[in-house]
Amino acid sequence: MEIQEMKAQRFPKVTMEEWEKAAEASLKGKPFTALHAATYEQILLKPLYGAETATLDVEQYPGFPSYTRGFYKGGYAEVPWKNAHVIKADNGAILKEKLMAALKEGQDAIAFAAEDIPAMTFTEFSALPLEKYPLYINTKDHFLAIASFLLKLKPDKLTGIAGTDSISLYAQKGLVPDERLLALQAEAITELKKAFPKLRTIHIDITPYHEAGANAFQEISLALAEAVFYIEWLKKEGWSPAEVIESMSLHFAIGSQFFMETAKLRAFRQCWTALCQAYGITEDRIKIPIGAETSAFTLSKLDSYVNILRTGSEAFSAVLGGVEYLQVRSFDELRGMPSALGERIAKNIPLILKNESHLEKVIDPAGGSYYIEVLTAELSRLAWENFVTIEEAGGIIAGLKAGTIQKELAAIFKKRSADLATRTKSMIGTNIYADLHEQKIIEKPKLAVLLAENTVSSFQDIRSQIDEETTLAELHVKDSGDEVIPVKSQRLAEPFERLRERAERIGAQAGLICLGKLKDFKQRADFVTGILAAGGIAVQRSIECETLEEAVQFVKESGLSYYCICGKDESYTAFGPRLVAAVKQINSSVGVEVAGKLPEETKAEWQKAGLDGQIYSGQNLIEKVTELLDHLEGVTAYE
Repeated sequence: MEIQEMKAQRFPKVTMEEWEKAAEASLKGKPFTALHAATYEQILLKPLYGAETATLDVEQYPGFPSYTRGFYKGGYAEVPWKNAHVIKADNGAILKEKLMAALKEGQDAIAFAAEDIPAMTFTEFSALPLEKYPLYINTKDHFLAIASFLLKLKPDKLTGIAGTDSISLYAQKGLVPDERLLALQAEAITELKKAFPKLRTIHIDITPYHEAGANAFQEISLALAEAVFYIEWLKKEGWSPAEVIESMSLHFAIGSQFFMETAKLRAFRQCWTALCQAYGITEDRIKIPIGAETSAFTLSKLDSYVNILRTGSEAFSAVLGGVEYLQVRSFDELRGMPSALGERIAKNIPLILKNESHLEKVIDPAGGSYYIEVLTAELSRLAWENFVTIEEAGGIIAGLKAGTIQKELAAIFKKRSADLATRTKSMIGTNIYADLHEQKIIEKPKLAVLLAENTVSSFQDIRSQIDEETTLAELHVKDSGDEVIPVKSQRLAEPFERLRERAERIGAQAGLICLGKLKDFKQRADFVTGILAAGGIAVQRSIECETLEEAVQFVKESGLSYYCICGKDESYTAFGPRLVAAVKQINSSVGVEVAGKLPEETKAEWQKAGLDGQIYSGQNLIEKVTELLDHLEGVTAYE
């Protein structure tokens, strides 16, 4: 075939109906809908998206309302995203050293964890290169202190973001801020706006809701509800809605559902544009900075190097979604203070995405994907509906006080946890492919610095306390507000981490009685090994047991307190119940279970012989391993 003929070749056009028929033929009798899957947002995912499935009015150009494809016509070529890695340090001197090194190596924003360095003095803060780079500081509990430091320092040029979100921050503590605290913050925000007009200080942080289990549309709707609260609150202080938004920024956490997280950021801009237009705000004032961090919710202490894959994927998703500031977590930050390797990888992931993947050279690379456009449209619709529901019920504060928001988040978290426990969803190194021989992370405790509990009548009272050696902790103002159900930040891996710690403490071991040849028992033995490993239980396998006597001999020689029988159904039929009875005759307190779910018609016979339980696919792993550990630790789970 000549080159011109090759170039002229085309794949035959295939209709959606033809594709569905071909798919059904391979499903062996199952309907095509078996390939559909529901997300935590209750969006039905289909196996294929095309022009027929995406009956949407999709925006064709970035930089135009409703800004689905980005706030800027040139995308990252016009406004590059900033690598705002959060520097963690034990003291101000180390913070400056690590920050200067990071800036030299490609970081282009000043970001540090204020909550981890409450002992930093005004002198140490003043030594940071605040005027040379944009700030991206979530001040959290230290907003009033850092605001005071900035106003005393009075740098000539200050850009970026330095603020806190009192609503989400306090919700984690089980409080909603009262009028006294809000008045102090209003004073500080007003003073900062006068002194540094290009510094944004109203920082809506959605990560606490994300870490409590929120799905994508809940995060968007809660961001909108918080924005409305801040607009209405500051209107009472004499601010116009446009002035509030000019001082506002948004911060999201990016989870592990790659395309959903990209669509989340795109859908947020749609909803945000609609909200701004409702307040009469148009054009460039709509364009607020949107930052993102990779999720702490998806990190695990177990097989921590897998966290590199998680954070890399999440960072990629955030960039596709169009963030302006990106923060990648260190893979080993759960140790208390990340290692040099952890920080280096976290700083380099955005550089790889920019300089090797060249994502800054493509304007809205996700645009035009039928799948992502459908997800974006659905999220936008669901988020707006949920936002309206929150507002009709009185707004974000009323929702937190009533506990409805917390209950909705808890329901999604429960579903996520159940999916991991039943291995409907996989978390590598945690609930599947667990490595019992991995090097354990040695946690480094944080410095214990007691925060002051100042009660002040004005922001000026705080500013008047500052001298060269004043620390952030000394300027801390006492929390005050109404108690609510806490928005509880959690990690998905925590139940598995607790099981592994317990199993390690008691040296948990189990025996596998392997019936027949390797090919006969391998599948079930591997399955059970994986289940037990996820709970920290090591296994000892028998030889190929082809007779009852060989299996009994393994039990006598190994002397363990728990065994699981693994083999083909034919082996179970041949001598399964007799084997159970024989093991129980050796020691009645030994736990004996079988791999696989027994048919109801034979189950009674096994139980009569002394069978204690079964291990099978779809079972709640957390509950099962907890039961086994109770037995292994001496709790009478089988008596």
